[in-house]
Amino acid sequence: MSQGFTGLPVKIFKKRIEKIKQELVNRDLDALFSFSDDYRPGYTLYLSDYYPINIIEESPQGVYVPRHGDVVLFLGSINAQTAKGITWIEDIRSIEKMSFFFNNLKEKTGRRLKIGLVGVALLPVYYYQKLRSCLANNDFIYVDDIINRMRQIKDLDETKLMEKAAHLGDQAIKEASKRLREGDVKEIELAAVAEYTIRSKGGNIGSATILSSGINTKKPTWRPSNKKIMPGEAVLIDVNPSLNCYCSDVSVTLFNGRVSKEKQKLLNLSKEILRGVIKHIKPGLPASTIYAYFLEKVQKMGYEKYFTPYAKGFRAAGHGVGLDVVEWPNLDSKSNFILKPGMTLAVKFDLHGFNFGGIRHEVDVLVEENKCRSLNNIIYEDL
Repeated sequence: MSQGFTGLPVKIFKKRIEKIKQELVNRDLDALFSFSDDYRPGYTLYLSDYYPINIIEESPQGVYVPRHGDVVLFLGSINAQTAKGITWIEDIRSIEKMSFFFNNLKEKTGRRLKIGLVGVALLPVYYYQKLRSCLANNDFIYVDDIINRMRQIKDLDETKLMEKAAHLGDQAIKEASKRLREGDVKEIELAAVAEYTIRSKGGNIGSATILSSGINTKKPTWRPSNKKIMPGEAVLIDVNPSLNCYCSDVSVTLFNGRVSKEKQKLLNLSKEILRGVIKHIKPGLPASTIYAYFLEKVQKMGYEKYFTPYAKGFRAAGHGVGLDVVEWPNLDSKSNFILKPGMTLAVKFDLHGFNFGGIRHEVDVLVEENKCRSLNNIIYEDL
């Protein structure tokens, strides 16, 4: 049986809850409280199979998992009504009454509670202040790692959904590319073509579309503007569709119309390097292998100055992807975790600082038993 937003069987969610309860026993915690919002829903959607919507006051979601007993879902009042019959969780309450719930638990227990918090970076001060008097040492115990490790490895049902989302991203880019070839188009119009494709085929927008052209491609991120895309300019298209709540993060760079041999060579090179790293990485290797491969290639070809200044930070070469477009783990030169079957990673290769702007190619990669493969076909196609 399935009824929630992902379409996954309820037994999958109940199995996740049982794993969490065992971890609570191991860590001597009374309960786990997972929090997220509608822009980064993964921490709670992973447990509730419900995706809230509406203004910021209505969209927060909290899932309370006790060591013993039933799961409780907290939502804004409108979403709390809508969630009935969608989420598998039966006990649904208003998030505004959450402090009363925790106070009652404290009184029944006769002491302050040891609660593990998932969603450390997302919980607003507003809610934290409502709960702190109920907590041991006036604070949560931060346990993002519990759900991060669970979400890191996808099962077959999840990877099937992710592959569909990846193909939807491919389609959106193809339609945008087609419109670009027709000429006389602005950045915002081209973004609209990509987003219409996603919506018209049953998808949602996982996070904001990045679409930049010409000198704007020098920026690492960009909100599509009314700038007209001129002949010969680089065009960076980065779309993030979601389908059944599972996301794709895919980017390509094109040139509008005729292009010099030097620019075409650079474009081909960037795609070759990204295709090459997918062949190179395998389960059992450290994730830092991805960054090391990129660095070796650009050093060999004399493009290091266009890579290293722009491939800094903890997502230099990509990140995890799943229920959130950007989720744990991160990919950089220091990513020492081992690649394991079931991991899904958005792997990106950036070259910037040219007089025309920059280039990015990014695809979703699935780690399988003996190899890795791209869930996107776009990297192997000519646009």
